[in-house]
This record gives sequence, C-alpha cells and structure tokens, in this order.
Amino acid sequence: MKLSSENLAQLIERDRFLKIIDSFSRATGITIDINDVYGYPVVEHDFFYGFCATVRSTAEGLKRCFRSNAEVGFETAATGEVCFSTCHAGVVLMAVPLVVDGQFWGSITCGQMHLSPPGKEAVEKMLAATADLDLNREELIRGFMEIDVVPPEKCRAASQLIQYVTNYIAELIYRAKLQEKETSEKLRSMDEARVRAELEKALRLAELKNLRAQIKPHFLFNTLNTITSLVGLNENQKALKTLYALSHLLRCCVYQPDELVPLREELKYVHSYLTIQQIRFGSRLHFSLDVDDTLQELPVPFLSLQPLVENACKHGLEPKEGPGHLRITGRITDQRAEICVIDDGVGIPGEVLAVFNEHGEGGSGRLQGVGLRNVHERIKLYFGPRYGISIDSRPGQTRVCLRLPATNDARIPLLNNSFTGSTDRIGSEQRGEKDVQHPDCRG
Repeated sequence: MKLSSENLAQLIERDRFLKIIDSFSRATGITIDINDVYGYPVVEHDFFYGFCATVRSTAEGLKRCFRSNAEVGFETAATGEVCFSTCHAGVVLMAVPLVVDGQFWGSITCGQMHLSPPGKEAVEKMLAATADLDLNREELIRGFMEIDVVPPEKCRAASQLIQYVTNYIAELIYRAKLQEKETSEKLRSMDEARVRAELEKALRLAELKNLRAQIKPHFLFNTLNTITSLVGLNENQKALKTLYALSHLLRCCVYQPDELVPLREELKYVHSYLTIQQIRFGSRLHFSLDVDDTLQELPVPFLSLQPLVENACKHGLEPKEGPGHLRITGRITDQRAEICVIDDGVGIPGEVLAVFNEHGEGGSGRLQGVGLRNVHERIKLYFGPRYGISIDSRPGQTRVCLRLPATNDARIPLLNNSFTGSTDRIGSEQRGEKDVQHPDCRG
C-alpha cells in the first residue's frame, strides 16, 4: 500500500480510537471526530447526541457536517494551529491539524458545544440553515439550546488532550512510512518474477477473503430480520426454508477450502442466495437457471457468480417498479464457457459501462464496490487475459457474463451432491425435525 494522506483509515486501530473518543466525550462532554483530508471521519461512531445527532440523521445534514469538518480542517492545516469555527448549523467547531513531515494528513475536530449561550439571533440563523432538512422545529430549538457552553479554559484543556491523540496518530504514520521504505528496499533486492508471482497469489487470497467478508454482514442481518418477521407472522415453513438456505451460505463461506470449485457448487450457493431474496421480496423477484449439464464440473473461482447475482438484484431489480426477472444461463460459445446473469432491471448508465469496458472496473452506481472488479481480476489471474467479465446493458435488460475456459480440471476436488435446480431438496429438509448436515462446502 502506497502511503498517502488519502488512506489514513488504513493506519487507524479502530477499537482503540473508539475507546479514546468515548473516554474523551465522557470526560469533557465534547464529541470529537478524526477526519481525513476531505473531512470524512476515518473512525465512525455514534457518540453524537441531541442536536448534532438530529441534524446528522438526514443525509443532507450529514453531508453538511462533513463539509464543515473539511473547512475547519483546511483552515487548521493552513495555520498549523488550533482553529475555531462555526459549523453550517451554528455550533462551534474546534480543530487540531494532523501534520507529519510537513504533509497534512487530516484533522481532529471537536464539536457539539457553544462558547457562549446562544441568543435569539443565533437560534434564528440555525433554523434558517436547517429549514430544508425537514426536521422538527421545536426539537431543533430544544437541542440547540441544550448544547453545553464550554468556557475558554476548558477548550484549551481539551485542545491539549487532543494533541496527545494527534501525536499518537503521527507516530503511527511515521512508523508506517519507515516500514514502507524498508519493504520497498527489500522488494527491489528480490527476484522480480518471484515477487510478482507471490504478490499475485496473495492478492487473490486477500481479495477472496475480502469478498467473503463483504457479502456477509448486511445480508446476514437482513436475512435474520426476515426470519424473525416470518416467525412472528406464523409463516414457519418460509422461515425454515430461509434458515436452511442461510445455513448453506454460511457453511460454504466458513468451510469452503478451495479457491476453485465445480460450477455446480457455485450454482448451489447462488440458488440458496436467490431463495432468500425471493422470500424477502416475494412476487417482485422471479428467477430461473438454465445451465448445460456439460458445464456442471467446470472449475470456477469460489464466489465468482454470486456477486453478479447480487449486483443484478440490488442495483437492477430493486430500483425497478413491479416484478423483476433474473435468469442464469450457461453455454459453450466460441470454445469458451459463458455463464450469464440476465436481468430485466433498470440497466447500467452508459458512462459507467464505458469505464468498465475500458478499464475493467466500475466507478459508481451499479458497478460500485469490489465485487465485479474482484471477480474480473481473479478470473484473469487464474485463466489469462482472454477471460473475465463482459457486460452488455440497456434499459430493460442487463447481461453480465463470466467468460471461462471450456475445460474441466481433474485436480479440482469434487464434492458429493449435484445441483438439482429446484427447491425440492430444501422442502424435504423442512420436513425434518433435526438439524440437517449438508455435505456441501464442508472441508
């Protein structure tokens, strides 16, 4: 990783800084943020309360808070000293710069305080500044008036305490820069080809682990909420069906030992994922699978198809009004295997599609995040530059295809069960009273 002020978040020990922020807030009654050069917090927390929490509860209010942090951060960077300013809503901000070897890395800002009791004019300015946020007027006034008035001597003490935090961050940055320099010198002395091979292998493993971690938390919480709701509605069969599908997904993520798996195992994983999504969205989602039997043992990178399906559901079908359809097809074309995910959703903006087709990575919107770029790069690393992801999109239909060698690899360990393409097996599991142990995805 090339160190710069834009990746300050990579150096922050999150748990430790959360404790520092919590302790600081409890001791002083002042909430702090650790911000990058753009004013965005590198350590997210929920220690804001009262007025600030109310304003930050809206997307526009939160964006303005970030902008205020950035402005006072730039001011403190220019002066190199503690700076006081007023945020967009009329609350006092204090900022301390974070500078290492003359380079501005960010700032620590204190907020949620007044230097003197606010008068009628201050309240009117606050209401005018927040009028378009559609917040309760009385709640805003009450919260604004309840903000602590912090005397100058307490501000000075707080700034001294913050300086200890900035010194700690500066030490982290300095050590990381030294380590980067030492690592660069070692890499230059090693054989270039061997280094490249080792780094590419590490990249594949790291990106795969990152992808696994990325898909689990939000999807897991949504699915657990779905199960809870189904149980509350006495929809026990649907709840059990969802639970079995979720257990299969988690088992695959935890116990899958191989980087390459037969396509049928990836299809089973996708089928479980779509089963959950179909239960969540009901008649709004319909899906079908039509993959040639000759491709069932085709080796594919684990979790290479699921991100395509997730992308289609989240960015193609969810924004669409009315029901949506998703098809997964598998054919051999021009001596290559093509596994395609086709949806009739809202489509991908042309400018975003052009960026992916030119550079192999998306910028925003439907292609945002590591998912498709991760899969595209992994396939190229495994099988060569002729393979990867192709995308064709227009309003009403998007086709995202995996292009793979049309050959099987006998070295891939094959698991026991074959993909059936139906929910019959899940239904049989629902009728059992004990926990069913799937042989799928167990190491």
